Amino acid sequence: MSEPADFTYRVGGSVGSRARRLGLWFNPAFYAFVSATLTWLVVIWRQVPCRPLPGDAFPNPFMRMCYSDIPILYLNRDLSIGSGIYTDISLEYPVLTGGFVAVTRAVTALLGATISPDASFDERLAASQLFFQVNAIVLFICFLVTVLVHLRIGRGSPEGGFAGPVRVWDALLISASPIVALNGLVNWDLFAVMLTSIGLLIWSRRYPFIAGAVLGLAFAAKFYPVLVLIAITLVCVRSGQLRAIARLWLGALAAWLVVNVPVMIVAWQGWTQFWTLNADRGADLGSIWYVLTLAGLEIPAVSAIAFVCMAVCGIGVCWLVLRAPRRPRVAQVVLLVMLCFLIFNKVYSPQYALWLLPIVVLARPKVRDVAIWTLGEAVYFAAIWGFLEGMIGVGTDWEWIYWIAVIARIFVQVWFAMRVIDDIRFPWSDPVRMPMVDDPLGGVVNHAPDAAWVAALQDRARAAARARRATREDGSDEVAVTGDAR
Repeated sequence: MSEPADFTYRVGGSVGSRARRLGLWFNPAFYAFVSATLTWLVVIWRQVPCRPLPGDAFPNPFMRMCYSDIPILYLNRDLSIGSGIYTDISLEYPVLTGGFVAVTRAVTALLGATISPDASFDERLAASQLFFQVNAIVLFICFLVTVLVHLRIGRGSPEGGFAGPVRVWDALLISASPIVALNGLVNWDLFAVMLTSIGLLIWSRRYPFIAGAVLGLAFAAKFYPVLVLIAITLVCVRSGQLRAIARLWLGALAAWLVVNVPVMIVAWQGWTQFWTLNADRGADLGSIWYVLTLAGLEIPAVSAIAFVCMAVCGIGVCWLVLRAPRRPRVAQVVLLVMLCFLIFNKVYSPQYALWLLPIVVLARPKVRDVAIWTLGEAVYFAAIWGFLEGMIGVGTDWEWIYWIAVIARIFVQVWFAMRVIDDIRFPWSDPVRMPMVDDPLGGVVNHAPDAAWVAALQDRARAAARARRATREDGSDEVAVTGDAR
């Protein structure tokens, strides 16, 4: 009998049926939280060169690649004088992010920071650093919660030998990701990422209304979670889960209104700041439209053209969802919808990679593919700061490096999307789907049959394909017979 190739057999055989998979060596949560802590220590270490001291000149954050909006906005938006956010202070963020900023500012005051119109510049500068430290701690908690959520998402996956549930270990692709190490403190995005992940976990547990409410809160913190709602809706349409769609959107609308309506009543102008800014802005950093502008191609009506491109791409995703041989997984559709938005958006900031990170891991948890996507994001991360610092900025001989970085980032994302589309078209090759596994994140659509009208559409498509195949075969036979006669 030939010797088995598996290494475990060579050193003593497979794990016995009575073996206890206990202890730290078999616990993915241990590795996930340790790696998350180490990742965040790298985030903090990266920010040290950007820390200004009273009386000193501000370090160049672009050259050191440690820029963060958090202390800068604290100083530039007069958060240090104690005025009300949205009522007195214009903040270009959705309401829940504004609430996050208000809470961390209040904690900063409790810790002794001077928040007053009469504060000196040095006092304001010291307060901005304390404010940054408070936000760093709270965002670290958001990061840990996100990792915990993805550990729980993978808990119900099939056993993989000694490793236990195989998909639990995917959380390490998030906890140890260079994406977090690079972008974790650029802005407050990890707050919305945490809420979105919680919403997806609750959806997977078959609570559409509560999931919608959490995703509605995430939408009140950042715009992109509404794309998650749209993607889930597409998957539910294919399965005929209309009641689940209604509950999902009812929960989302209720939560969004509860958070937004009070601010809309008290500070309408402040509330509209986020929406008017994004509607009126032109082509901006990171977008393909900005690269075309730098190349001298002025694009008229960028907003309209970008919307049309997103719509056309979105229609293609809808067609794929309905015509795929098997209903796509929720994470796959979420990823494709988000890429339709981000690739054609007017601005594509480096920290937007945090939005994609959990979805990329859920959609295609292959280390090589995630690593290639991460490399594309890292290349752009380095290029954007070199561009803003001026080394490869506008008018320099090296400006083309920034253009290439933007294009390379988009190319890698399209490549990753094509990998996911292949998994949708050939579901038997999907790395997540195994025997008896449909969609771990699917919730009410997990193992659900297609809607009757979708099944009829699929039957007609298969019948048409068989007819075309028969026609081609008949034509081939005719040619063969004619050749024989000759």
